[in-house]
Amino acid sequence: MLSLLIVGIGIALTGSESRSTEAGAQGPVDVFVRIPEAIWPVARGEKYEDPIDAALRGAGLGEVTGGGSQLGPSAPDGTPTIEWVGIDVELSELERGLPLLKRELRRIGAPAETAIESRRGGTQVSEGL
Repeated sequence: MLSLLIVGIGIALTGSESRSTEAGAQGPVDVFVRIPEAIWPVARGEKYEDPIDAALRGAGLGEVTGGGSQLGPSAPDGTPTIEWVGIDVELSELERGLPLLKRELRRIGAPAETAIESRRGGTQVSEGL
């Protein structure tokens, strides 16, 4: 069923990957950005992934590692719809990278309801812009 598919969203919060997802731990921290916008993959890359990646890499604070779309119910004509998009980000330093990520998301026009998810102290944390 297409409405249940998440395309390319990766393993940002599964806890099973080899690098750390815990804030305060040594090494990179994976975060997932959930953007409530119906935008197709190429446009998502141009609007969000490319500028965020450039900003994080430029500051030496991380990179975009993937992205995807949550498909919604098909339109009456049968074409797929998108409910929201997601971006996987690896931050080398959560304390410095997270504020930069939030500033960049606001600068490029992410909706106010955008959520940034990470794991801190073994707990999943979701915060806004």
